[in-house]
Amino acid sequence: MEHPTHSWTTPVRWAWTHKRRVACVISGFVIVVYACIYAVVASGVSPADQFARLPNGDTLAYTTSTGSDGSGAVVLVHGCPADASCWTKLIQGHRASLPPNVVAVDRLGYGNSSSGVHGSLAEQAAALVPFLEPTDGRKPILVGHSYGGPVVLRAAVDQSDRIGGIVLVAGACDAYMQDAQWLRRAVEWISPIVPEPWEVANAELLALTDENRVMEPLLDRVTCPVVIVHGTWDPVCPHDATVAYLQERLVNAQEVRVVSLPRAGHNLHLGYAEVLAEQIRTLTALEH
Repeated sequence: MEHPTHSWTTPVRWAWTHKRRVACVISGFVIVVYACIYAVVASGVSPADQFARLPNGDTLAYTTSTGSDGSGAVVLVHGCPADASCWTKLIQGHRASLPPNVVAVDRLGYGNSSSGVHGSLAEQAAALVPFLEPTDGRKPILVGHSYGGPVVLRAAVDQSDRIGGIVLVAGACDAYMQDAQWLRRAVEWISPIVPEPWEVANAELLALTDENRVMEPLLDRVTCPVVIVHGTWDPVCPHDATVAYLQERLVNAQEVRVVSLPRAGHNLHLGYAEVLAEQIRTLTALEH
């Protein structure tokens, strides 16, 4: 009696024969996974438990932490989608070496701040004004990750004389970055079934290229020191193009220092918190 011959094509033939069953199993798996992701994203809780009322009636939520060296304030601005909790590793792991009065905000549209899409960099930057008062005579340092990078850069355009320096952490600041706009448009079509933070993030990213181009001719207004911390393997904001763009345009900044991290990706605030803490300390020292 001959036994059937099995080969690598056998599973393929079975899958084709039972394609409806396979399609149902795969669809069910995808739905379950997406439902779990949706639940995790939608149920995220920000630690921001203090609130600043803005002139236009919006509310910006924030949380504070106290360091030990008696230096000035630091304002941490997250990317998208995220909230103040993304800075936990930096704050908790380097509390002793960071300046006091470290403020981590929920940007407008995220966490416990006013909801909805606030896709204007000028509006997002203006929301930081309540935190720009000097502490012990020292101007604050603004730190922005990803989308938070152009937000703090815009703040430096509009309020440079009130800022002690900015740190752009994998900042999405290049007005000519080749962004996947087609993907953003696709997500826009399915916005009713995505978590609100993702919907807000997608809307911000759709507008970001135009917002960066509006800001481009204004970058010569930045006079405070600027530190660019960027990974050479960043898949979101390419290192070389971003660094070159900023160096060419920040012509009036007191200093433009580039810290390139070999083989590092985009989420530097998670994997390289010690580098960020060191750069923040360096900028704080300039305020002495």
